[in-house]
Amino acid sequence: MKRDLFSKNIEKILALAKSKTFTSRQLNAFRNELKDRGYISKSMPHDLFIKRINEYQQNQLDIELNGDFLSVFAYDSGVDEDQMLLGFKKNSFFSMSTALNKQGFSDFRNKFIFISQELSVKNLGGSTSGLTQDAIDQAFKKDYRRTSVIGKYKDKHIVFLSPKNTHGFEVITTNSSIRTSSINRSFVEMVVNVQYFVDSLAVINVFKPLKDSLQIDVIYKVLKEFNYIYPYYQSVGYYLEKIGFNRKQLQKFKNEVKGLRFYTDKKADSYQYDEYWQTYHIVA
Repeated sequence: MKRDLFSKNIEKILALAKSKTFTSRQLNAFRNELKDRGYISKSMPHDLFIKRINEYQQNQLDIELNGDFLSVFAYDSGVDEDQMLLGFKKNSFFSMSTALNKQGFSDFRNKFIFISQELSVKNLGGSTSGLTQDAIDQAFKKDYRRTSVIGKYKDKHIVFLSPKNTHGFEVITTNSSIRTSSINRSFVEMVVNVQYFVDSLAVINVFKPLKDSLQIDVIYKVLKEFNYIYPYYQSVGYYLEKIGFNRKQLQKFKNEVKGLRFYTDKKADSYQYDEYWQTYHIVA
């Protein structure tokens, strides 16, 4: 019996799919790639291709997102749950507290899965020149902004974030081939996105037992790469001192304090002021 192109080339097709995940849109692109390679007929319709390729499906992961159900598919039994979760967004990685948890540093906020996909490169300045004290004060009187792109997976919430582009600075690959923020990048991410972690006191308490795993020079470089408009050097310096570093160790952060007063938290009922770091902070 004569076999069609799909059947003849199934081993080559599965080899191309090895260690990969596919959304529905990516499966359509994969079908076009296979056509260009001559592995399937150019007239093979999408529905038939999906029916045939899914005979070899090894795993499927579904999430509910804004009332819709989205799926990721794998055709290699070696693809695990973490790879499937990262399959929803191209070039994504686990970030913030999820990055800590995946690396065994903590189990903080483990009902949330934070997944980041950096924005495309844009010509956005990060200088604090032109930033006024009144602009900072008014911004920190307002409510936090939170992403609305939150999915539901089993008993957990998946929070999709879109941070500034750093060309993946301090995004590492674990021994299990999972992309995740390093502990140093995670620290900066959590300081800047404190709204997902109750308050700054909670973040400080998470990192106190992890002090010896933090690298001050790398944290400084992470801030440089993000190039924030707001003066996060001084709030990061404040956090690091509370975690246990001394001011001599944190001198490079102090050197970045340029006269503006900053905040650790938004819209707090009351603040105390740290003169050294020129930062308003909350207390327990």
